[in-house]
Amino acid sequence: MKVLLQHAFEKTALALLSAVLFVSFFKLNGWMFGFFEYSEGISWVFLPAGFRIILVLVLGLPGAVGLMLGSWFIDLALFNSETALLAFINGVVGGFTPWLVMKYLQRRQWLSPQLHALTASKLLNITLIFSAASALAHQLVWWLLDRPEFNIWVDIWPMFFGNVLGALLMLYGIKFLLDRTRKLNREIF
Repeated sequence: MKVLLQHAFEKTALALLSAVLFVSFFKLNGWMFGFFEYSEGISWVFLPAGFRIILVLVLGLPGAVGLMLGSWFIDLALFNSETALLAFINGVVGGFTPWLVMKYLQRRQWLSPQLHALTASKLLNITLIFSAASALAHQLVWWLLDRPEFNIWVDIWPMFFGNVLGALLMLYGIKFLLDRTRKLNREIF
């Protein structure tokens, strides 16, 4: 029983940490790239898209839950009480679309659970897949809930490109830092 409680506590802590990190990157993105905003909630550069991929690939389900919680926190400021359903579903989509994509890619054996086998070209491919799935899922929710002044055929492209650019900046930036850290460790030790 003690092990089960410890496991539940660890997963909860990871989910909450993921939520805090996602919200922080969302705010950092607004500060750095606010002038690239296409419309409310859609930016031509969206760094948190890369963080979505990282959290889900590294943490799995706790990362997805953290993304959902972080999205709900962010949506409290963006949406009013009349659009509470939209905010709720938006959070679920934001958190679980990347997790479902990861599970699909693993099942099809396009993505290995061992991330060390992830090459630069595979990283680019999964970034495109994650970005497309996220943009499509968000846009479908907004379309199904009749969001005013919304056109799925127009609005999906800025979200897709923002996800791709933000994810690539984030993922290749982290890959660069990890490579440099490994190289520095080899030189020191």
